[in-house]
Amino acid sequence: MTEEYTFSGYLGPDFQTKLVWQVVTESEFGEKIIPSLQVSYFDDPNLKRMFIVIAEFFNEFGKVPNLQNQSIYAAIKKYKVEGDATDELILESVIEKIKNWNDRVLNKNLDYDGDVIQKEAFLFIKQQEYRKLSDYIHTKIKTGDIKSKVTVQNIEQKIKDINDIGDDEDYGIEIFDDIERALRKEHRNAIPTGIKGIDEVIGGGLGGGEIGIVLAGTGVGKSTILSRFANEALEHDKNVLQIIFEDNEDDIRRKHFTIWSKVPLQDIDDNRDFVFGRVVEHHKTLEGKLIIKKFSQENTTIPDIRSWMERYEKKFGIKFDMVIIDYLDCIEPHKKSVDLTHGEINIVKAFEGMASDYNIPCWTAIQTNRQGLDAEFVYTSQMGGSIKRAQKSHFLMSVAKSLDQKQAGTANISILKARFAQDGQMFKDCIFNNNTMEIRTTDGGVRKNNMDQYGIKEIDADTLNAKIHRIDDEVKTKDVPKDEDVFDMNSKEALKDLLDKGDGEEKKYDDHKDFLDEKSKTQIVTKKKPKK
Repeated sequence: MTEEYTFSGYLGPDFQTKLVWQVVTESEFGEKIIPSLQVSYFDDPNLKRMFIVIAEFFNEFGKVPNLQNQSIYAAIKKYKVEGDATDELILESVIEKIKNWNDRVLNKNLDYDGDVIQKEAFLFIKQQEYRKLSDYIHTKIKTGDIKSKVTVQNIEQKIKDINDIGDDEDYGIEIFDDIERALRKEHRNAIPTGIKGIDEVIGGGLGGGEIGIVLAGTGVGKSTILSRFANEALEHDKNVLQIIFEDNEDDIRRKHFTIWSKVPLQDIDDNRDFVFGRVVEHHKTLEGKLIIKKFSQENTTIPDIRSWMERYEKKFGIKFDMVIIDYLDCIEPHKKSVDLTHGEINIVKAFEGMASDYNIPCWTAIQTNRQGLDAEFVYTSQMGGSIKRAQKSHFLMSVAKSLDQKQAGTANISILKARFAQDGQMFKDCIFNNNTMEIRTTDGGVRKNNMDQYGIKEIDADTLNAKIHRIDDEVKTKDVPKDEDVFDMNSKEALKDLLDKGDGEEKKYDDHKDFLDEKSKTQIVTKKKPKK
């Protein structure tokens, strides 16, 4: 092949190195381009060998060997030339060079130009395919075969195939294509909430591309229920990103420690060793990751979150299966507007777009207005800010606590909207304890199928519209957010540091049998609430 038909001859000597860099760090791109790449396009012998290894791995396993998860090194060992001691060393040196390049990009010492490399690679391949097609047509003209109907059909099909190279456009799905897929029970890929009554109502949990919103007042337990959702997803070996704004990472981590150890939040400091042992032991049973990331409340937008997620994936090779934002009212609109309602709609649209683009379930929460504070039930008209945000959600539920319920550790849960199930379900006097992190809709909770049975009347549309149009506060511009620390729930060292913050020694009691550790026979210290 002449020089102009190779990457170096057409795009310069560094291009093929950058192309391999994109293939081993951007898996989706690699899956699209590998079937169209040819070994002859590479003129560097070492990079040519590297591509052969990558292609062989891809053809056997259907996946691209990745730099972040180290599978590229497994591919090198599997497909190295037998009997050639230097082949493995050469291939590893190629990857080491690419790794150093990738680290410089991640550390922002080099500008990221991966999107340009991808576009130019697809364009180059199309040009080569059109050149081959031109030669084919010229040959058929000389032989007279161009008059054949079959030849014309082959040319038309080749043109179509070339146009499809690198095409990312979503053209929808024909209604009768793959009927079985739509009828599969798991078509939504739902991730359970861990709350039995809710999972039963919504078909096993929130599915891919769906957003769920929890509507609750201040102090009711938005962080509690969102942490439960995150914890349950981790129990199903999912990779979860839990984003917080107002709390700190250690407070949220302690909520998860309480779920695993069964030690109430207020008693963790007196039982540090016991909690540590339980959490470390439970860690061994999990395959997923739960990352807690605190963002600044100053001007953070959904695109900011998406950008952080993409950087995390490139650095660690981990894609998130669920994202939880605690909570939506802390997000700023990426499109500035003097109309607060428009800003809030832009936020929830961007949130829905993130769930759809990544095809993952995303949970968040929204504050109620004043009418929802200490209410026995909370419904859509008591949403703070723009009620139109409810229209964008796939699932909307509310949590309400009266003053007596706050004391008793119970709550009323209402299913206000469910695109994929029956709404109007209500669960009265559910267990909802912010101290023990227990949320349960059975064993005492009364389930109702209709809000009217509680005497709740939906507010009429005219009243809702009037409320929406009264909201005309201007969106305030704020400083650009600073990147905060990230806490990995799988970090044993960070766990030990966290539990060491408390003081006081572990004590032994003969009561509180519910918290008896069968292995150590250690009784868990619990603090009794003072009598009023």
